[in-house]
Amino acid sequence: MADKTKIFFRPMNEEDLDSLHHWFACFEDIALFDRGLPVPVNRQYVVESWKPALQFNDPPKALWFITEDPDGKPVGVCGVQAINYIHGDAVIPMFVSKEYRCVGLASTMLLALLELAFGQLRLHRVSTIYRADNEASRKLLSATGFAEEGRTREGWYADGQHHDTIHVGLLRSEWTDNRQYISERLTRSPFELIKRPRFPN
Repeated sequence: MADKTKIFFRPMNEEDLDSLHHWFACFEDIALFDRGLPVPVNRQYVVESWKPALQFNDPPKALWFITEDPDGKPVGVCGVQAINYIHGDAVIPMFVSKEYRCVGLASTMLLALLELAFGQLRLHRVSTIYRADNEASRKLLSATGFAEEGRTREGWYADGQHHDTIHVGLLRSEWTDNRQYISERLTRSPFELIKRPRFPN
């Protein structure tokens, strides 16, 4: 078996924002993942808008992570946000840089998030949304067991047109049933996820 590319997965902090703000400058690209940005934004906007998400809360309302290639370059960001400990649910957003799409990295990142959400946080369900024309997201989420729970017709405007917004969710019981199959499927990924702590030992 060929050696896998090591991808480092660690908690995100404010210093990381300087390394990834350029992702938000390309509106056509970011609009495929984020329906909340109507225009391209600059570094200051990115830094200031992300600060609340990275602030300390006890218990945490959101946990954000960054993935880096072997050279330390950011290649993806993902998280568990809007955590509700009473109802046991949360939202899972992900973004992968262009050069790492459709090659298995998103699957590897999603597995790590689901292990965190259902294992460590012991949530009951997670959900996310995607733009109807984002075929890569549809295939990934469907293969991981997410079920369509609703559709907002023409609720996502981008590229001069309105797209449907697809709402999907996954229950812990469904994840438990599918976990072994998904884990085995992901062993074919060309990436090895190396988890790093927030602070060095």
